[in-house]
Amino acid sequence: MQRPSEVQPNLQPVVELRGEGATFAYAVRAPRSKGVIPPSSYKNGGFDTLPECLRDVAKALGGNFKRIYVRLDGHCVGERDIAELRLSPDKVAAELKSECDALNALHIKPAAISAQKKSGPVVAE
Repeated sequence: MQRPSEVQPNLQPVVELRGEGATFAYAVRAPRSKGVIPPSSYKNGGFDTLPECLRDVAKALGGNFKRIYVRLDGHCVGERDIAELRLSPDKVAAELKSECDALNALHIKPAAISAQKKSGPVVAE
């Protein structure tokens, strides 16, 4: 593992957050390079809430990185400063969840339309 002084200043890791039943977990990896998604270099889990998970991300990465890319349940939900995770984890968790819900809604609509097409039009009796 690199010491903080050896970390490239412009390197920004990807933190993949996910719900695992009633708990939350995360994995850290390097960004995609030339189409290849690198394997995770660090994982942790078993957090009761998303804010708790974010606090641990800040604790684990705060000494080495200033910003991270964030994915939540498979969706890219933006970039964040590590300081935000440490100082306002509840607010950040709500914003990430809102973004993820909006992205989920976009993916649900085509499926719902497809299901309606398969079942045919609704006919009043």
